[in-house]
Amino acid sequence: MNKQTVFKAITATTLTLSLGLGALVNNQPQQPTQTNATNVLQDSANKITMVSSSKATKISGKYKTTAALNMRKGASTSSTKITTLKKGTVVTATYKKKVSGTTWYKVKHGGKTGWVSGSYLKKYKSTTSTAKATKISGKYKTKSVLNMRKSASLKSGKITTLKKGAVVTASYKKTVSGTTWYKVKHSSKTGWVSSSYLKKYKKTTTVSSSNLALRNKVISVGSQYLGVPYVWGGMSPSGFDCSGFTAYAYKKAGYGTLPHNSRSQRAITKKVSSPEVGDLIFFTATPGGSTITHVGLYAGNNKVLHAAGDKVQYQSVAKGSYWEPRIVSYGSLD
Repeated sequence: MNKQTVFKAITATTLTLSLGLGALVNNQPQQPTQTNATNVLQDSANKITMVSSSKATKISGKYKTTAALNMRKGASTSSTKITTLKKGTVVTATYKKKVSGTTWYKVKHGGKTGWVSGSYLKKYKSTTSTAKATKISGKYKTKSVLNMRKSASLKSGKITTLKKGAVVTASYKKTVSGTTWYKVKHSSKTGWVSSSYLKKYKKTTTVSSSNLALRNKVISVGSQYLGVPYVWGGMSPSGFDCSGFTAYAYKKAGYGTLPHNSRSQRAITKKVSSPEVGDLIFFTATPGGSTITHVGLYAGNNKVLHAAGDKVQYQSVAKGSYWEPRIVSYGSLD
């Protein structure tokens, strides 16, 4: 047997072996498959798909969905759906892995656990402020029906519901996510309420009908001298200075004699936090000052009746007025 005959025999044998192996795999030649770091998945049509998959890494943290998102049994869009998470749902992540370039997170929500695509998640940041509570004191009145809660959050458990007009005693305050909360006490219950529905409580003083008539008489007497010129040291209808005018009006109304000096008048009156008609208002020369230099009669409706400028006149003491920032205090003879 020559070399040519040997070569033909070897070639024929090799061809026979190749055809035999091909018949074993659906009559097709077997192709070498490289499976380095891959999982091989075969679909119903026996097509071979190469899917790159990394090992799951343990993580922790909360995430928020940026769109409606399917939770699946496996890290694949072809895996069975467990549930659909609404946009804005907060989930707790435990693992993550990368499959074919997409990062998947194993998450838990509402008692269900599964895989979701990281393309529709963002890191969740709680908006709850950890501001420290500040100690305060004072009484406040509810402006509407208001829930008292266990902590400074709308999500916190409700202790009770306060009626509109309820007076509460505040002990602490803190700001959470831009909202100021007060820790208050009412009818033996203590909890947190939003300050948006509170206003400072001012106890109203009941004025007897006789005192009210006397107070109104002070203004009635004083108004008879509107336009009388301002005269330094004056204490008569021919001319008044500020304390001369208030002393004259009080005496004519039946209150008795007041000293002819604004600071002395302050010394003999009872200091009150908010004035009633007929009370005295004491002023300073410059905004924010404390030295009393002027006095007038509170006429109600944020008006003062006084000898100021060049005559006896009514002027405003409302916020934004010339006189309002110059108010030092109020005094009452009741």
